[in-house]
Amino acid sequence: MKTNDWIKKLYEFQSQHEAEYKLPTAYWMPEGVDAWLHRRKLIQVLPLIQNSPDSKWLTIGDGRFGSDAYFLNKMGVHAVASSISDATLKVALERGYIQEYKVENAERMTSSDGEFDYVLCKESYHHFPRPPLAFYEMLRVASKAVILIEPIEGPNRLLDWLRNSVVKKLVRGDQSALFEPSGNFIYRVSIREIEKMMNAINGSIIAVRFFNTFYHPKLASQINGFTIGSLLTKLAISIQDLLCHLRLMNYGLATIIAFKTPATPEIQQALRDSGYHLIYLPQNPYLSD
Repeated sequence: MKTNDWIKKLYEFQSQHEAEYKLPTAYWMPEGVDAWLHRRKLIQVLPLIQNSPDSKWLTIGDGRFGSDAYFLNKMGVHAVASSISDATLKVALERGYIQEYKVENAERMTSSDGEFDYVLCKESYHHFPRPPLAFYEMLRVASKAVILIEPIEGPNRLLDWLRNSVVKKLVRGDQSALFEPSGNFIYRVSIREIEKMMNAINGSIIAVRFFNTFYHPKLASQINGFTIGSLLTKLAISIQDLLCHLRLMNYGLATIIAFKTPATPEIQQALRDSGYHLIYLPQNPYLSD
């Protein structure tokens, strides 16, 4: 099969898969473990929101009924949800969950240059057939920064097999740690690759915050609090955090904020206070403003 035909097939797979999504728990069970797990990831963008309350956001791959845009709207900023199809987004708009949406192919977007202040891609980057193309497209339509919340890769650690083989295959029943049911290869993000892509366009700063999560459908369906599901989920996260601290395991995910232009000192300090590590990129001496 030709490459372009395969890419088209992957897009079709993803669109079909997206049409089968069920309504996220953020809408009908916000007090549950599953909704808490998603909020726990999204609250990591609060330093940006608190220091840019009038900013305009675009969410990428937000095909689960625009739940990422829903969170941002609740935090007080204007967010436009987008995904490869409108199968769930039009329902979310009709029900009043989101304010606005766009159908966007992340690798070839219709939005204009710098149309949004921030572009957020939460756990969708690894769905894309050609993620670097999508990354540069997100940078194009963002005026300030692109935020990725994604699985990451790092140096091999002694117990990484535990998460990939034992937890994913035996505990959750996943068939593969490399591919998803929608047919996509799980493209784990490399911080070094993000640095190189940002250096290529003379970017400014990359802020990184590592973290772990744990999802099991039976546990995640319970109430967040003093329930077995909640306690076991948080225990599993704590164990991973300890193993990462001991350098026996890599962190599973990271929030990566790639700034096109220098962030204000207030935003930089807010990010540090929230646990981010800031990487200051070297400026190209051969380019002038």
